[in-house]
Amino acid sequence: MKKIMLCMLSLLVLMISGCQKEEKHEWTEDYELTYFYVEDCANCQHFSDEVLPAIEAEFGDHMTIVKYDMDTTENFEQMKAAYDAHIDTIIDFNEDDYGFGPMVFLEGYIAILGAGNAQQYVDHLISAITEGKMDEADDIETYYYLKDGKIKE
Repeated sequence: MKKIMLCMLSLLVLMISGCQKEEKHEWTEDYELTYFYVEDCANCQHFSDEVLPAIEAEFGDHMTIVKYDMDTTENFEQMKAAYDAHIDTIIDFNEDDYGFGPMVFLEGYIAILGAGNAQQYVDHLISAITEGKMDEADDIETYYYLKDGKIKE
């Protein structure tokens, strides 16, 4: 009887752990993420340390990440031109947010200012790509919709 109970308990544990496993997507297309940050910004550091590794783990080679340091003096004009060009693609950009980071563009889809929970952030990107919509933003995130983006309010 103990063996049967132990076997059933083991089976139950396996079933529960199997149900809680995160679904890993099989990406076939390539995407680009453009990331503008400020070196001394705590939220930018959180994005670099926590969120970027989660994005890289999910998308692997299917996500190209382009980074721009907004504090740079080297290639400042190139960074500013790229930033302004990206900001110009946003519908109704709040000018009070100009220069704040992390400002992240999932090219062709959406722009996100700020970064909360790493897994939720990855889920936002997955939802944008697979469902064509955005999950609810974290408290410290702002969604910006792109003029020619695939995601609409």
